[in-house]
This record gives sequence, C-alpha cells and structure tokens, in this order.
Amino acid sequence: MKGYNELIDWQTKKNHQVFGTLTMRRFASYDDLIKANKHFINCLNRHLFGNNFKRKNQKLDTFSTIQPMANGDYHIHFTSALPDNYNTNDFIQLLTQIWRNNVNGSGISLIKQINNKEATIKYLLHDYYKMGNDTLAL
Repeated sequence: MKGYNELIDWQTKKNHQVFGTLTMRRFASYDDLIKANKHFINCLNRHLFGNNFKRKNQKLDTFSTIQPMANGDYHIHFTSALPDNYNTNDFIQLLTQIWRNNVNGSGISLIKQINNKEATIKYLLHDYYKMGNDTLAL
C-alpha cells in the first residue's frame, strides 16, 4: 500500500522507547481527542523544556495516532523517545501524571516500555492499513 511502508520505515528509524494508549471519558468526539492530544504533548514539552519549548522550539520526539473503537469512541496511541535525565519508569509516571492531571476529560492511560519495536509500529499504524489510506494529514 502506498504510504504505509514509508510510515513503517520512518517510524523504525526513530528511537522511541515508550508506547501508550490514552482514552477520554465517554462520548468524546474526534476533535476532542485532537485537542486533548495536542494539549497533552504541549504540557509534556513545557514540563521538560520550560520556556525553551516555545522560545527555541525544543520538543520531545513523539508520534500519535487517533483511532476509533468498536463502541464509536476514539482513543490515542502514541510513541515517544526517552528524554535526557529520565529513566523509563520515571518517564512513564510523568506521562501518566500529565494525562490525569492536566487534560480535561482524560480517562484511562496505559503506558509502557516498547519491547518489540516492529510489533508496536504495526499496531500503531494498523488503522491506516485497514482503511486503505494513501495520504496522512499532519
């Protein structure tokens, strides 16, 4: 499929070490998830880089997808690189804390270390493959 293999290659080159699934409370729209994901990543970058996040455009390398569930709700899958001065467990605790305390309407979060990179990437992009998309809106 056009685009899918390129996405897999692009993700494989990244040094992402953490994978997460984030949900919202019931009946959150697709637009609500887009806003929540953006706010979550911005809060994370502000915590890690302070003013340099905006002033010097310092950001953590992350990748997110929003996928539908069987009940009509949506959820977020994301991968992230490990920031300097953090071990995996401390970073997972930070991500969980930011999701629960900074994002309005946040629901369950399941965040863990990536053990099998290829399987994680394929799971992250499985809706892209199933829907037959050949473009990606960034």
